[in-house]
Amino acid sequence: MKPLSDVCPDPKEVLELEPEKLGHHVLGCLGETNEPNIKRAIIAHTLAANYHQSFREEITGAVEKALDWLIGQCFLGATPYDHDLIFLTQAGKDAATRHKKDADKRH
Repeated sequence: MKPLSDVCPDPKEVLELEPEKLGHHVLGCLGETNEPNIKRAIIAHTLAANYHQSFREEITGAVEKALDWLIGQCFLGATPYDHDLIFLTQAGKDAATRHKKDADKRH
């Protein structure tokens, strides 16, 4: 999983983003993992891990809200056996691919 800090290095900027905007960054990070299913808490903690300790808890919460938005948009789904186990849906994979192409064009 690509670190969120690679996409948004400034933790204050991350905390100012609406869940929809942060959700697209989170989706871009998730699109670069080979794991078919990942625990929700692991996603949030992993994406917040590279930020200074004083920001991690707030960023973890922001990522959780972004995950809720992504689930609501059907970009992420939960397994029927464990609702904390999340996977990228086909729509999520397609959106992650578009996000990566857009990011590549900007660099």
